[in-house]
Amino acid sequence: MTTQPALEDKTRIRLLWAGFAFVYVTFAILLGSMHPILDEIVHYGQINRFDHGDFRIAYAYLTMLPGYHLVMSSVLWVTGERSLEAARLLNAILGVLAILAFHLLRKRIWPEESSLLTLQFALLPILLPYDFLVYTDVMSLGLVLAATAATVRGRHVLAGALMIAAMSVRQTNVIWLPLLAGIALWPIWPLPSLRVTLARTWPLAIGLALFFAYWVWNGHISLSAEQATMHPDFSLHIGNLYLALFMCAVFLPLHVLAGLRAFSAEVASRPWLIALPVMALALFLLAFHVDHPYNLEPQPLFLHNFLVQQCEAHLSVKIVFGLLAVAAACGLAGTPLRPGGAVLLYPLAFVALGAFWMVEHRYALIPMALWLAFRQPLARRIELATTALWLFIAVCFCLGIYGDRFIL
Repeated sequence: MTTQPALEDKTRIRLLWAGFAFVYVTFAILLGSMHPILDEIVHYGQINRFDHGDFRIAYAYLTMLPGYHLVMSSVLWVTGERSLEAARLLNAILGVLAILAFHLLRKRIWPEESSLLTLQFALLPILLPYDFLVYTDVMSLGLVLAATAATVRGRHVLAGALMIAAMSVRQTNVIWLPLLAGIALWPIWPLPSLRVTLARTWPLAIGLALFFAYWVWNGHISLSAEQATMHPDFSLHIGNLYLALFMCAVFLPLHVLAGLRAFSAEVASRPWLIALPVMALALFLLAFHVDHPYNLEPQPLFLHNFLVQQCEAHLSVKIVFGLLAVAAACGLAGTPLRPGGAVLLYPLAFVALGAFWMVEHRYALIPMALWLAFRQPLARRIELATTALWLFIAVCFCLGIYGDRFIL
């Protein structure tokens, strides 16, 4: 028999979903008449060019392959709707598909709380504002999530095809191919034969081969030669790693606190573990620098640029930032993940975040989304409180961006 508290929790979840639906539809409608916001000028310009039969690529500006722009322009051409407003609405539809992909993945590996955790993902504060803007991030994320869902369901050919599509939107998504290979091979480890191994991984290997062929042909990972100096192929920086951890501390405070209690218990039995956060904080204080030209732009007001600039200018801010990032690392690292092989997310996220010189919050979007899909949920009251917090933060971010007050 269903208990009264369980009914009350289900009611809260339904109310949160209703609130999300209202917010989503409202922003999709109200944003239609707004002027282009920042990189929308580049992306919509390329879409509009394709839409009108001009297949020249804006090599001076596009760092990514134009798969997103081709899909968007094709749909706009078919529908006859060619405005920025129509492109934004289409991107909002892609956002809904990304939510569906997350739900399919989450329901397969953690059936419990799949509805609540899917809603939580939909309200991820660094995702929701981009659902209604003509940016590549939502399609890129949705394809990676769909490929991961296909992998955990044993549909490896579909997963490979979806990852090729994801790389045509953002070629840097190649970094997630080893994650999907690890998830595909984990259930049969140790590997019984080369034939069985190839049966699960050859579709992903095709994607990897295509990436290297593109890299050799283009000469650099960035599509734009002009932008290649701003996005070098071989570099290692800690800025995005610590920014991602800082965002986890801000967005998941209850989870971090719960994890820190567990970490403290581990330290009590193994005192040497305390050296890990001390070294992580020391690394941040010594190696974190803000020197990418795009991170030094004063206008418009980029919140992430303002934050890292304050870290560079004020030691007190840098210490607080670093402490929160290290606390998040200690508090969340012990979170149980599913399926087998999901633990590969950590080293691959380190590579994915460390490879970028420019500090940019959107680089953390896919690692955070995958972690949210793989992680074990905590008590429902904690997840409900976190979801409500994200609803508030995400709406504030949207209002600030769409009201020309700041950019994330």
